[in-house]
Amino acid sequence: MVDKETKGEIDKLRRRYRDLGESIEELLDAIARGTTSTDTVLSGELQRARMELASIARRLQGLQNNDD
Repeated sequence: MVDKETKGEIDKLRRRYRDLGESIEELLDAIARGTTSTDTVLSGELQRARMELASIARRLQGLQNNDD
């Protein structure tokens, strides 16, 4: 059974994961419509968002594995 604090952290990370996924989709749409200079800026933002998303996924996995 997951304690309230851990469940709260997992819920928070899941929301952040979902929000980042939506942001990545918006960035990809912007890149598709952008110019070369815009692509450079947005590509960097996309890379940072993907790295944060991967970090959240690892944290979620770690929290879920600790509860097993």
